[in-house]
Amino acid sequence: MRALIFVVAIVLLMAVVGWLRFTSDDGDPSVRVDTDKMKQDTSSLVETTKEAADGAANAIDRAAGNIDASIDREPVETNP
Repeated sequence: MRALIFVVAIVLLMAVVGWLRFTSDDGDPSVRVDTDKMKQDTSSLVETTKEAADGAANAIDRAAGNIDASIDREPVETNP
């Protein structure tokens, strides 16, 4: 039952995004998959993900540069 719900959810998502089209020309129902739109959308998603990853890496590098990495290695003396 879970598998069926998963498949239905994927098909609905593909239809909402525009990758899947249900048509009924002249009473002949058909399902068309727009592979060009899929390629275009996935390419833009990959590019956006790369830009986000690069931005995160740069932010981490900037934050790491702002950290004072000096550590006081001398033991702290306490008075008993």
